[in-house]
Amino acid sequence: MDKLLQLINDCWIVLGQMSPYLILGFLVSGVLSVFISPGWVEQHLGTGKAGSVIKATLLGVPLPLCSCGVIPVAASLRRHGASKGATTAFLISTPQTGVDSIFATWGLLGPFFAVFRPVAALITGIFGGLMVSATDSEDMTKITATGSQVIATGSLSIGEKVKAAISYAFVTLPSEIAKALIVGIIIAGLLSTFLSGDAIAAWIGNYHVTMLIMLAIGIPVYVCSTSSIPIALAFIKMGVSPGAAFVFLISGPATNAAAISVVWKILGRASAAIYIATVIAGSLAGGYALDLFAQRFSEAGLNAITPACHTELSILETGSAIFMLAVLLFSTIKSRAQGSTCSSCSSCSSCSGSDKIPAVEGESISVAVEGMSCGKCAEAVKNALLEIPGVVGANVVLTEKLAMVSGHGVNPETVVNTINSLGYTATKK
Repeated sequence: MDKLLQLINDCWIVLGQMSPYLILGFLVSGVLSVFISPGWVEQHLGTGKAGSVIKATLLGVPLPLCSCGVIPVAASLRRHGASKGATTAFLISTPQTGVDSIFATWGLLGPFFAVFRPVAALITGIFGGLMVSATDSEDMTKITATGSQVIATGSLSIGEKVKAAISYAFVTLPSEIAKALIVGIIIAGLLSTFLSGDAIAAWIGNYHVTMLIMLAIGIPVYVCSTSSIPIALAFIKMGVSPGAAFVFLISGPATNAAAISVVWKILGRASAAIYIATVIAGSLAGGYALDLFAQRFSEAGLNAITPACHTELSILETGSAIFMLAVLLFSTIKSRAQGSTCSSCSSCSSCSGSDKIPAVEGESISVAVEGMSCGKCAEAVKNALLEIPGVVGANVVLTEKLAMVSGHGVNPETVVNTINSLGYTATKK
């Protein structure tokens, strides 16, 4: 019973420390959602190999896209003419961090981690993108984007924009990370409660091996950028160096087994290998650099990277934790009532999860689609189908794993190939 109470207390402390910064990060994400959409990113990539890589990375770092949302957005970038380098840069940098996780990192791990983390995402994204551009040659013929994914907010009033931002900040985005965030907090509490501070040292005792173990944990397993923060803090409390914990902070959100297989499909073997190698090298380099900072600058460095944690919550932290629990509960319930979705979706009009398949006009083609996991996936497929010459209508039903198009003179193979180009598997019914 004592251990259970300690576990609950440890989880509550972690939530309380994160909540004020999470709330602020969600608000900023809401504002960004009104002015920056995946479609906007798609249309505003720079031309040229180096320019497109740098611009894709700069745009990807602050975007609060989940890993499931990054894949179809990156595939859409590629389909609309983005180079392999720019697509790789976007894939590497975007899931590592976002404005919400930056604020949460500041609250739980301190300012140095909060600054170092997006810088590492920026560097790894640019490096990986430039490496792909330099080694994986391709036809750079530009395909004109239609802009079908751009969120039309210019005609909205100030009040409507505020409402849209708040809805995104405290309903859509929290519903996506709620489960992962809670799991991350519970894991952090379990590690703190049941493992002693020198547990890692007793098991391993080798600094370099610890780095590799953090990498081995982070690469194949999905953990979102926000939920990785309390787990990294728990590792530090167990005796892992800040640099080793940072390896997990980069490698965990940056990739997972499912993402690797999709990247392999849409970018090819060479680019996928560079993508994985960049995450590995960037994680280890970032971890070693962070620990080197502490050694070089002694006390000043140690103070700079010491996690900003404490054992008693302030009134602000307690109130924020209660508010955050209410937000997570409400957003989760509403999300389930509306059907599967993710924070990357601008709307659920095409992916409401309805059990009824909407009717389409004209000659129709039905295609089974495997690999769609959220509303953003369905939206990406629908937008791609609408751009096929001759298509006048398209519907994608996530729950049925079905896509339908209507039009005149549409080749079924074109429909299948268009969906496959996004990283999914389509089969004509």
